[in-house]
Amino acid sequence: MIEERGRVVALDESGIWVETVQRSGCHSCAAKSGCGTGLLGDFWTKASQVRVSVAPETLRRIQLHDTAVIGIAENTLASGALLVYLAPLVTLVLGALAGQALGGVSGGELWAILGALGGFLLGAVCVRLYSHLQRNNPAMAPQFLRLEQGKPCVIPVTPLP
Repeated sequence: MIEERGRVVALDESGIWVETVQRSGCHSCAAKSGCGTGLLGDFWTKASQVRVSVAPETLRRIQLHDTAVIGIAENTLASGALLVYLAPLVTLVLGALAGQALGGVSGGELWAILGALGGFLLGAVCVRLYSHLQRNNPAMAPQFLRLEQGKPCVIPVTPLP
């Protein structure tokens, strides 16, 4: 199970909304203070909110600004990442090959470029369709694992304008 800590920003009748900060992988590197990639990762860090279902008996103990630990199965993350990255790439290459074959000897490069673009867009549409079909799949949703007591959440609370 891959875990992520976040701050509880809202409660509803059957779950919580957790705000997590998306960081680059550079935060675990020993050279992060002298690395430009780590600095850029800090610059582009952004917060996202996700809804997580919680059992009613546990929901009664949760309060706003608590630190919640949520998780997702490793195989779910790996298969999702494989689909998101590999499907557009494979369809791009297949589209380029099909375009080159359609273009023949003269003008094959332009057709290959157009085929690659079309293949990439087809792959992106397939990923979007798969995502839409899996939206209610409980295996794809993050799970509430536990509350961390006594540890303040390190995600800064931003005041509303």
